[in-house]
Amino acid sequence: MRGSSWRGRDNRGQIENTAPTEPFGATIDSINIKTLLVEEDSPTIRDVEYVASYNWLDGKSPIILVPGSPPAWTPPVGEMKLNPDSGDVFRDINAARYSSFPMEPTFRALKIMQAEFDMQSVDVVGCGSTLGNLLRFAGSSSLSKPFRFDVDVVGDAVLFIRKEKSPTELIQGLQGYGHTFPEAYTTWDSEVKNSCSHQRVVQYDFGGLNFLVRSETDGYVRDPEMHKVHSLKTQLGDVQDLDAALGTVALGQSIVKTGRKLQVNVQGTKVPQSQIFDMKTRRSNAPFDMEEILPRIWLNQTPKFLIAYHNFGVFHNPKVEDVRDKVLEWERSNSARLSRFHAVVRRIVDVVRDSEDQQCEVSWDGQGPLLITKQIGPVRRALPSEVAKSFTS
Repeated sequence: MRGSSWRGRDNRGQIENTAPTEPFGATIDSINIKTLLVEEDSPTIRDVEYVASYNWLDGKSPIILVPGSPPAWTPPVGEMKLNPDSGDVFRDINAARYSSFPMEPTFRALKIMQAEFDMQSVDVVGCGSTLGNLLRFAGSSSLSKPFRFDVDVVGDAVLFIRKEKSPTELIQGLQGYGHTFPEAYTTWDSEVKNSCSHQRVVQYDFGGLNFLVRSETDGYVRDPEMHKVHSLKTQLGDVQDLDAALGTVALGQSIVKTGRKLQVNVQGTKVPQSQIFDMKTRRSNAPFDMEEILPRIWLNQTPKFLIAYHNFGVFHNPKVEDVRDKVLEWERSNSARLSRFHAVVRRIVDVVRDSEDQQCEVSWDGQGPLLITKQIGPVRRALPSEVAKSFTS
């Protein structure tokens, strides 16, 4: 089994119900997308800023490198025939590596890289999965894939926490070249070798709501004019000063198999947002429709994209391209859908903030209304109390 999540997927996603099957709590609110009231002015994303990042190290212990860095685009000279993918991968790398608090590494990285970050200004914290599900619901997509996730409130920020059937749920029976291609065409920098995932957090304003969005990044294109870059370790001092960078925040407890604590190493290089890219691989006789990826890279504000076509494992001169104009055009042409998406997120934020326990679940069965329900069962906080307090005190 591979230790990383599913990068550069080749096969077209099948509709699969991966939502948990536990009983639901009492319904607090329901949202019918067909009757939802929206504002006349279509919102757009503004003031995008890369604020934090980290790498997961491959291994038996939960270790992250902050800021880490994505794998660099290093295509081989000439064409080569790659072997197809095999084995299984984790559906959610963050939950698989640190199931007790999958959102905690995001806040650890943010605390180190933005020591004075104003958490009180944040409305929504989510990831490509949770926000992508809501965007799909807002679009009344024919891909009626059910979903379910937890919601928690830290200060005034409403956190959307991804939830699968199991933290270590696997995607089995991989097809195509979504793993072997990036392994052959990208390389982890020496400071972050043995990494298995680069996670990145951007902040932006969307219709008056301040978002923090975490997503996995497939790679980055090196700047040929930069002969030398200074790592965050150099800026903050040696790694033994980590406790000072974290202030009085103690590291959280992990319930990974080994039972070890989350370890945070200040290591890697801050890569500008303008240099990162996502990728997909596809058979040369199966043209890729950009509509499959534009919603994701709009949410993540990824500026570059690579579609790599192959003929039986041989890739023909793949190139990373700037897609910012395409993303802006998608935003303009999907104004009605984005108005509904904004209204849905705003409704969830208002309802959960006003709820008694400020802990809820959001779910959709793929056909009916979106439900906001009470959490039942064991308390599921998004963050350890000491981490939450460090951002609200």
